[in-house]
Amino acid sequence: MPDSLYLFSAIAVSTAVTFGLRALPFAFIAKLRSNGFINYLALRMPLGIMVVLVAATLPAGIMDPAVAWPVAAALAATVGLHLLKSNAVLSVLGGTAVHVGILSWPL
Repeated sequence: MPDSLYLFSAIAVSTAVTFGLRALPFAFIAKLRSNGFINYLALRMPLGIMVVLVAATLPAGIMDPAVAWPVAAALAATVGLHLLKSNAVLSVLGGTAVHVGILSWPL
C-alpha cells in the first residue's frame, strides 16, 4: 500500500492541475470576448448541443417500441417548452424530467 506522502502528493498535483486548467480561460477572458469566432460559437452552440442530443438519443429510442414513446414524449416536451419559453436550460431540464418520469413510473 502506498505511503501517505505519496497519496497526498498525488492528490495535491491532481488538484493543482485541475484548478489550473479550469482557471486558465479566465486569464484570457478579455481577448475571448472581443473574438468574432467565440461570439459566433456563443450564439450557435445551444442549437448545436440540442442537435447532438437529438441525434444521439433518437436512433436508440426509435428501434425499440417500448422506449420510443417515452423518447417521443420527452422530445415533444422539450420542443414545446422551448417554443413557449425560449429557454434552452428549461427545455432540456423539462424534457429530461418527462423522460425520467415516464421511465421511472411503474407500469
